[in-house]
Amino acid sequence: MDNNQTIEKLKTMRLNDMAQLHHSHIKNNTMTSFTIDEYIGLLTDHEYENRQNRKIERLIKQAEFRQSASMPDVNYTQNRDLDKNMFTRLGTLDFILKKQNVILTGSSGVGKSYLAQALGYQACLMDYKVLYYNTANLFNLLKISKLDGTYLREMKKILKSDLLILDDFGLQPFDNQSREALLDIVDQR
Repeated sequence: MDNNQTIEKLKTMRLNDMAQLHHSHIKNNTMTSFTIDEYIGLLTDHEYENRQNRKIERLIKQAEFRQSASMPDVNYTQNRDLDKNMFTRLGTLDFILKKQNVILTGSSGVGKSYLAQALGYQACLMDYKVLYYNTANLFNLLKISKLDGTYLREMKKILKSDLLILDDFGLQPFDNQSREALLDIVDQR
């Protein structure tokens, strides 16, 4: 079989990373250093890893985090009064599987938003769909969506997420529409 045909068939089947690696090995004549099983495994692993990486990138982008935060970068200094064991346990994300809520509390400026986003980022790395919202902005978005007829679509997006992060919750009073939207979210989730 012609290698160009193989590469084109791989591309047609949307196995582009596999096709690219195969083309590279043909061009560099490095295929002979592998057994057939090793070579197929190498191509398959390359395609799988690249797809997983793109999926994680997409999940992080869709979450719309305000800042880049991650579990390894969390600072556990004394003035934060953050229990490392507790936060590490939260990082396992068991609360998502158990469908439990997590409320992060503390003084202004201690990094609650950062911690929430670090948990969200961790969830993206573990293939969970995450949405991050400033609470006031979310309810403004839902008010507008009721007016333009996209409310059900916005709610569906919220309900499909595995982890919903509502930042700055309760900083502004809720009006009737916001309370109704919150009740819809809580009731359906």
